[in-house]
Order: sequence, then C-alpha cells, then structure tokens
Amino acid sequence: MFGSERLETSIFMRVPMDGLPLDNWHHFLRVRDLNQIFSEVPSVGISRVLEIGAGDGAQTFALRERFSEVISMDISPSAKLDGIIVADAENLPFVDGYFDLVFSSNVLEHIESVEESLLEMKRVLDPKGIMIHTMPTTTWKVIQLVVRPLATITKITRKLIPGLFDVSGRNRARAHSFEIGDDLPKRSILKKILGQIIPTVHGVSKNHVQEIIRFRTEWWMRKFKQVELNCYHSSPLFFHSPYDILPYKLVGFRDRLARNGMASVQAFWLRS
Repeated sequence: MFGSERLETSIFMRVPMDGLPLDNWHHFLRVRDLNQIFSEVPSVGISRVLEIGAGDGAQTFALRERFSEVISMDISPSAKLDGIIVADAENLPFVDGYFDLVFSSNVLEHIESVEESLLEMKRVLDPKGIMIHTMPTTTWKVIQLVVRPLATITKITRKLIPGLFDVSGRNRARAHSFEIGDDLPKRSILKKILGQIIPTVHGVSKNHVQEIIRFRTEWWMRKFKQVELNCYHSSPLFFHSPYDILPYKLVGFRDRLARNGMASVQAFWLRS
C-alpha cells in the first residue's frame, strides 16, 4: 500500500512526517507523538529513561535512539524486547532517584492505583528529573462510542468481501484501540452481540460515563496535584479515531483538528 506513496501533508504540520513508520498505523501514531513531545520540550540533560508500559516496543526503539540508557518495563509485554523488565508500576524494582525521565504513553488510564503508581515513579525519579505521560482524551472516548457500530459493519464487510478494503499497515496486536472482535472469553452470545455495538471500557473505569470524566485534562491535573507533581506543560498531540479508520489519510487535517481542541491524546510534562 504505502512504501512508495507520499503522505498528503502541510508545511504547517507540527511534526515532520519524514522517517515515520509507514507499514504500521499504530507505530506511526506513537512515534509521531514521541517526536512532537521532544520537539516541544528539549531533552537536554536526560540520559537515564524509564519507560512504563512498553507494549509492543513501538516507542521503546525510538527512545533508545534518543537516549543512552532506556529501561523499559511492562506488567504484560506484548512483544519480545531486549532488556524488558516485567513489573508492576505500583512496585518499581529500582533505586531512588535513578532516572532523569519517566515516560508512559497511554498507560495511566489502565492502572487501578494511579496515585500509588505516580508516587513510585516519583520515588525513582531524580529530584531534578521530569515525567512525561500521555493519555486519551474525551474526544477519543466519544468517538470510540459513536463509531463502534460503523467499525463493526466495516469488519463484517471485510469478511464478506475480501479485498474490498486495503488493510495493509493496520496494527493487529495491541493497537492504540481495541481490535474489532477481540471479545473477552466466556461471554454470553447476547453480550458478544452487544459488544459489537457498544465497546468495552478502555481503561480501568467502571463504565463509559466515568471514563469520559476521567479522560478530561482537569481530572488528571487533580491527580497530579494529589501526589505533589507540578504540570508545567501540557499539549494536544494528534487526532485519530479508534478502530484504525482511514489510516495514513488526511494527516494534515488531523493535525489541524488536534490543534483546535480535538486531539485524541494529551501529553503532560511533570516535575516535583
């Protein structure tokens, strides 16, 4: 699909598209976000980095290209990564004050005891170090709810008419959003049918309403303040929809949407 094609971009985009992965939409989004993060706030003085929630390693490799020491951990890694540490964010196996940067991408919303985990991250962070965390926004959450039926219809159509949609470049494992049809085991037929219309809750919230509230920037600001972390910079990243709809399309338009209040992910820079 994409090896020789060029993205339709604008010279006013915040992040250059050159060098971004063009064979995996999920990796494209994650590396694009990472590039924006470090273009907005200089990474001078950072050498030791802790990545919380490495997932399939999309950002691990990008971080290791930037910094001399990157330790990646995940409670349940989805890929084999060199040096990956299997651990819980509530009990980090590192000494106090070791890291210059603690980074996570779309992870905190999946942690039950987020305050305890943030305190642990604060413990292993150098007093002059920083944290950078990114989380989905209410924009992303609302789209997840609204677009689910359309995504299900698209999935069924793909099965009925193979080849109708070119799906190369779509991530098939641990994507930024749940893959259509990733039903939990031992669910009743009724729940499976309803699951194709109403998506599962993305993080650890009890329901979709609670998740919409928790994905607000103000909610996270309160959480950071509770553990005495100062958010000195926050920025909208990019607009993309759940279910990998129209990958690699309209990237310039997506960037304009994000800059005008419709970002799917928000980044937070924190320090003690």
